[in-house]
Amino acid sequence: MTPHFPSWRLLRLRHVSFDASARADIQQAAGRYRVPAPLIASVLADERTRLDLFDRVQDRLMRLSLRLPTSASSALLAVLERICGRDVDTFSLGRAQMKSATLARLGALGYLNVPLSPVGRRKMLLDDALAPVLVAACLRATADHWHAHRVSLEGRPEILGTLYSLGLTGGRGVHPDPQPSARGQAIADHARWLTLRVAPW
Repeated sequence: MTPHFPSWRLLRLRHVSFDASARADIQQAAGRYRVPAPLIASVLADERTRLDLFDRVQDRLMRLSLRLPTSASSALLAVLERICGRDVDTFSLGRAQMKSATLARLGALGYLNVPLSPVGRRKMLLDDALAPVLVAACLRATADHWHAHRVSLEGRPEILGTLYSLGLTGGRGVHPDPQPSARGQAIADHARWLTLRVAPW
């Protein structure tokens, strides 16, 4: 019998671990939004493995902007916008790698209490303890949106994992036969692996 070896995507995900505090935050978010904790953890792990040096520097500078006086913060953000060629509020931020527009939409839909100010939204996105809540709220909003159109995504972690980075419906909109991307399938496979683990993940 040929042995089965996990793909490189799965191996990268398996190298991500969470401390006790993060695991507690994930479990709490799972209960609040009725989303499996291993799926939340897998989305967070996937986002972490995709961070490159530019993402990490950008994240540090955005965190720094929150601690600086207003004038210095505005100057730093202006420099970042010139370098990147786009508004800082289009950046994917924090451990959930979520954009301000996505956060605002989740607030408008009633899944989160979201600050009205751009600075308030940046603080929320960059709060590590809130990352599991952001992921769980997004996954729940996606599942609810499809359910409202009579397509159930319950028990379909590969589709929810796919749509997390694509938006509520992806490019095709809601349809009866959604298919996972390789990324979404890896997230689901990793969630399944976490579920079967005896040791804490």
